[in-house]
Amino acid sequence: MSDLEKELEANYQTFRADWISQAAANQVALASSKFYRDSYRRIACLQAMKADLVSGNFSPESAAFFLEAQNDALVSHVSASSGAWRPALQSLRSCIENVLNSIFYNEHPVELLLWKSGRHKMTFTDLHKYFVAHPALSSYPGTLTGLVEIKNEYATLSKAVHASAANFRMTDGAAAILLWSTDASRASMWSTRERKVIQALCLLMCCLNKERLQGTKLTGLRQILYFSIGTQKRAELKKSLKISIQKP
Repeated sequence: MSDLEKELEANYQTFRADWISQAAANQVALASSKFYRDSYRRIACLQAMKADLVSGNFSPESAAFFLEAQNDALVSHVSASSGAWRPALQSLRSCIENVLNSIFYNEHPVELLLWKSGRHKMTFTDLHKYFVAHPALSSYPGTLTGLVEIKNEYATLSKAVHASAANFRMTDGAAAILLWSTDASRASMWSTRERKVIQALCLLMCCLNKERLQGTKLTGLRQILYFSIGTQKRAELKKSLKISIQKP
């Protein structure tokens, strides 16, 4: 091993030990925040929808997109728990994409076959336009279907993905590398983004599956949705779609 290789190996070992230690310290520093408990409850809503609305109703290939969306939400949660804010926000954007793809490809099996062979792809703009014109959604305002919030949040999260806004950067200047941060304002910003994303996706699923959620149907799912859908939206769902979501 050359002197350069020895130096690089020593630096690698130091770097690895440092980031593992810092990640653990950050998790301890952030653990007391209520943001993470609330986040986990919201992610549990995705699991409940997967179990009650997706499994058995979606094709296995389209359901796989929804599972990936759930995984994206968990990756966002874990990344944020260590103070890795930009990856956490990037994962939220991927969560949006995968939920929309799951629904679209379940409704379009031919396009799904083309996608599997690499011959079909829907951009976010394509997907959003599709759902805006969807016959099960077009008669309701976009604020109820979640489509307005989905579009707004996707645009915001895209700034984090492309680093096109200074407040989404992890580094503060040109002189330092920063993998993590326990800045409380960053935690609050991430929590807001996650709350709005998951609420919007839950509203979309509710509107597309309203017949399965009306009356006394799927009581467990309607109860857990309390943790992801706010007071105003719960009232709108009850008035417009006869979906009652009450505190468990």
